[in-house]
Amino acid sequence: MSDADDFFFPNKTLEVVDGKTTAWLPISSRWTSIAACSTQLYAQRAGLGGKLIAFDPLFGESIVPTAIPCLPTEVTSSLRQSDRDTATTTLLGPTFVCPGAYSAVQTLLISSSTQQVFCCPSEYGLNVPVTGKDSFPSQCTSLLTKGETLAYQSTTPSGPWGSQTTTVQLTAGPTVVFGMHVNGFNVITAAPVAESSTGTASTTSSVAISSNSSAAATIVAVEDSSLSGGAKAGIGIGVVLGILAVALGAWMLWRRRRKSVEGYLVERVVENPEGRQEMDVPHQRHEMPAFRSNTVKKGREVYEMAGN
Repeated sequence: MSDADDFFFPNKTLEVVDGKTTAWLPISSRWTSIAACSTQLYAQRAGLGGKLIAFDPLFGESIVPTAIPCLPTEVTSSLRQSDRDTATTTLLGPTFVCPGAYSAVQTLLISSSTQQVFCCPSEYGLNVPVTGKDSFPSQCTSLLTKGETLAYQSTTPSGPWGSQTTTVQLTAGPTVVFGMHVNGFNVITAAPVAESSTGTASTTSSVAISSNSSAAATIVAVEDSSLSGGAKAGIGIGVVLGILAVALGAWMLWRRRRKSVEGYLVERVVENPEGRQEMDVPHQRHEMPAFRSNTVKKGREVYEMAGN
């Protein structure tokens, strides 16, 4: 990746896991939707199949130089990454929301802390999730039926792209238009976890995702377009924080009750510092019954009195 890319993406972060480098390009806000973007269609060259493609981020660069940009530059950089730097995988994330003209159509759970969000143009439906970078953009499709008129860019007879627009009356349908997909990742970084047996702590960092992630990953939900992937991740964090708040409140209540009991015991000790109680009993004299000693002369009696 060039220095120019670093200049335009100040929020880019690099992560190295098991010797593999991942460049993250976050998209935390929705790209403004422009109505004219839906008309930027072109037909592939005949040798490539002639398929109709819309929302291509390279449309202005390769076909119509005056075309307005319809996707964030982070999307273009991520799609072209494999042509510039094969040692680094560039992905959209670890915070990601769909562009303004797009809707989330599906979410895959990659791990307990990572989800991949699949986005298609709002008027397009999900055909098949695309998890690689070099695949044909077959994820999002729209069907044109018989009788509709379609305007699109095509190559000139001599070969290069021309700026002319061809209007075709569809005589047989349906005709498939493929919309360029935009996919990204939301990653939740776990907090340090203490190990009781050794007294050490370990951390779980953001997960690096390979560009060849398998399509066999678990499908967990069909994403609601009104709730972004980042918002759902925030809900998960909120649940954890709520549990911690309840635990903290219970601990504070227990501590307060313990202090109350200790204060009561201290007051009792102050009232009776020696820790014992004596009863106030009046002094009385006690006499032992008389007894006659064998060694005493007859006629004399000896009495013994107990001490006080």
